[in-house]
Amino acid sequence: MSETLTQEQLKLIGENCSQYRPVSQGYSVVMGINVDEGISCGTCRYWSGSECVIDALDNVAVNLGILPEE
Repeated sequence: MSETLTQEQLKLIGENCSQYRPVSQGYSVVMGINVDEGISCGTCRYWSGSECVIDALDNVAVNLGILPEE
C-alpha cells in the first residue's frame, strides 16, 4: 500500500512511528537516501525503498487515519 502514499504522508508516519530508526550516514549514501529529508519512512533503516520491512507502516498509517482499517 505504501506506493500510494505521498512523501508528506511518509514523513508523518515516520515522525509517529515508535519503530523508526535512522539509517547510518554510510548506508544512506549507498541507498541514495536524502538524510536532509528528516524523519520519514524514507530515512528509516527498515524502509526497503518501497515498503516497511517490519510491517510498521500500515499500523501507524491506520492509527493516524491515513489508511482505512482492513
